[in-house]
Amino acid sequence: MTRELRSWLRPGRIALVTLAVLLAAVAVACGGGDGGQVTDQLAPDQEFRLRIAGDPSTFDPQLAAVAEEISVVKQLFRGLFTYDEGLNVVPAVALEVPTKENGGISEDSLTYTIKLRQDAQWSDGQPVTAHDFVYAFQRLFDPEAGAQGYYFDFYTAIEGAEAFAYGEGGSAEGVGVTAVDDYTLQIKLARPQPTLPTLLALWPASPLRKDLIEQYGDAWTEPGNLAGNGPFVLAEYTPEQQIVLEANPNYVSDDQPTLQRLVYRIIPDDSAALIAYQNGEIDMTAIPLADAARFEGDSEQVRYAQLETFAVQYNNGAAPFDNPLVRQAFSRAIDRDAYVLAVRQGVGATALGWLPPGMPGASASIGQDLGFDPEAARSLLAEAGFPDGEGFPSVALTIVDDESNRLTAEFLKEQLSKNLNVSIEIETLEEGLFFDRYFESDFQVTWLSWFADYADPENWLPGMFGTEGGFNVLGYSNPEVDELFAKAATELDQATRLALYDQAHRIIIQDQAITPVFHPERNYLVKAHVADLTTTVLDAEPGDWFVSNVRILATGAPPASEPDEE
Repeated sequence: MTRELRSWLRPGRIALVTLAVLLAAVAVACGGGDGGQVTDQLAPDQEFRLRIAGDPSTFDPQLAAVAEEISVVKQLFRGLFTYDEGLNVVPAVALEVPTKENGGISEDSLTYTIKLRQDAQWSDGQPVTAHDFVYAFQRLFDPEAGAQGYYFDFYTAIEGAEAFAYGEGGSAEGVGVTAVDDYTLQIKLARPQPTLPTLLALWPASPLRKDLIEQYGDAWTEPGNLAGNGPFVLAEYTPEQQIVLEANPNYVSDDQPTLQRLVYRIIPDDSAALIAYQNGEIDMTAIPLADAARFEGDSEQVRYAQLETFAVQYNNGAAPFDNPLVRQAFSRAIDRDAYVLAVRQGVGATALGWLPPGMPGASASIGQDLGFDPEAARSLLAEAGFPDGEGFPSVALTIVDDESNRLTAEFLKEQLSKNLNVSIEIETLEEGLFFDRYFESDFQVTWLSWFADYADPENWLPGMFGTEGGFNVLGYSNPEVDELFAKAATELDQATRLALYDQAHRIIIQDQAITPVFHPERNYLVKAHVADLTTTVLDAEPGDWFVSNVRILATGAPPASEPDEE
């Protein structure tokens, strides 16, 4: 599958809305896939082996931006808050979630006072204090550090953050995060931000060790140098092979892991990963598209919904995709039903809007006038100056080089050739190079998904489609949309907030800044000896919010075969 760009700009506020959360616990099975029967006893070796599709480019929580990075970073660090299994915000390093009722939020909603637990420790045994959070937030907005990433933009409602991050005369000392004492943190906002507690549960808001970052410089995230405060520590990283995490002996929390080790095997190809799974080398992997029908209903299949949308993404700032008529023509030329059936093997749902079902503020009515209609597509392209595709330049569809992306690209190429008479060249890139170019807007058209960090349109719209959005690599700009985003950012009434985002969403889709195609489902195989894997619609990799729940069960000897009769 393609690597998800975690909106991570990447699912409204969890505490304020009812989110239909699909939780899937992997049940203990009566038979294992490796020749023995699974028992109800713990295996002596508590090691969970899973596959990721590419090498992380960083283990820095402030810079982690794609699924493989975020999934690992979640295990290494804990912020002030986290989620429970219903995806409610709950305390982690903090003693309680601040409210106006408990005195944690001021009456004007601009000051948050957060008490920290005094038993939290770093993996090297040092205490976690409010000063570690102050340093982390100052670094998050430093143009030479955290502000080189994409997630700092989530937190720019904090006083002084924008001026520092954007080089407008601010400084680290001007950031509105201070330590009242060793175990009391105060955050001052320049404007109300209703989703702040949810944002403080995400990885970019993790505490950091100033002494180690200053001592090791860029090498602070290497095994042996990195000190985290999460349930696991980084023990080994061999590029293109594996990442090994070990249980943190100094982790203090209610979710103490049973697992001793997490092993991430780096296997770019889905089919190769399936072979590794069948050979017993890994415990969990995605089912390749070509094998979806074969494994449907398998006892080890885990299939569940997620807040994600795949789309054709355009460089809105460069011809020919600077013309919204061209983008609208492409949307009307793509048969989404055929795509889901032929390429996705029926796994997933077609998409015309960007916000996925289950997201607060999502509407099935958005984009209905831009669905599949080849005649309308040709008319739009002619109106754009390219009748029957005449004069339309050959364009490159740039993708990460993996099986599902190649199948998708071939489908899109055929659709656009047949229905618009335009020529598409497929450019495949290694994952790291793809994202280097993507974040520099070095593409014409591409194929990528957006996966929710938290369940709110704020996580999907302003960062990607605001003119100054931290994830706006598409070059999209619409003053009317920017104005709606500005109003929604400080609106405390949830219904009004969602209505403002709905207006902006409709304009973005009418402009076809991107062309949504489908909402996927996770479709995985998980070994029967993996117990208590708890998945959510917000996972970067399946179960990664609650890896501490996972247990590995012992596998007994297979039943003896009956002797042949004489």
